[in-house]
Amino acid sequence: MLPGDVLLVTGEGKLSSSLIAAQKIIYLNVSSSHVEFSLGDGVFIHSTNDKGVHLTLLVDEDTACDHKWRVIRHKSITEAGSDTDKLQKAGMYFYAQNYNKVFMGSGNESSSFCSELVAKAYARAEIEIIGGKPPSKVTPAHFDKEADNLNDWVDVTEEYQKILADMKENYFMYRMAASTLSAFMTKRKVLEPYRQKIIERLESDSTENKEVAKKYREMLAGRELKYWHEKDS
Repeated sequence: MLPGDVLLVTGEGKLSSSLIAAQKIIYLNVSSSHVEFSLGDGVFIHSTNDKGVHLTLLVDEDTACDHKWRVIRHKSITEAGSDTDKLQKAGMYFYAQNYNKVFMGSGNESSSFCSELVAKAYARAEIEIIGGKPPSKVTPAHFDKEADNLNDWVDVTEEYQKILADMKENYFMYRMAASTLSAFMTKRKVLEPYRQKIIERLESDSTENKEVAKKYREMLAGRELKYWHEKDS
């Protein structure tokens, strides 16, 4: 399981069916209503209408879609390394964005729908996918086409099916890991406005405090993990 892997899901219910039907104009053999981006170790980041961009586990998605899923990996990614590190950070960058309700629109910097999120993460990691199509124009159907043709991607579903058994046996461990990561990222977002207020007060104060504020901003800008909502990222 590597960061950057893409989970293609055939959801249950009328909404999922209508989403699939609407995409047939893009790819006749479309079967996916939703896609998700792997952060590694069975954790995925995805965007939904009710929660925006958040984390989930493969084991939970398997239950939710009644086992109707598959996973593909870009051929440029063969093992854990600098590219997967970039992809993992790129995916996490968009955590806590709103859900973009304007499907196939012009896109924006604060919200993403499911396939747009995946495309944005790859773009941020500087890896071209789907022919370089703008993220806001990328749909689950485009990933279905890639998964069926396998020109630039490989099917790694079997790899995930094997790990799924371990996740079910050790569910608490995986849940704790995902919850801890989610809590960390949520806390950082909540505290960001307070950090900015402190810096702004320092910047409006004495020369000495202005220098402190400058160093503070430099420190924040140098953080390994960056997020879309942070002024200094």
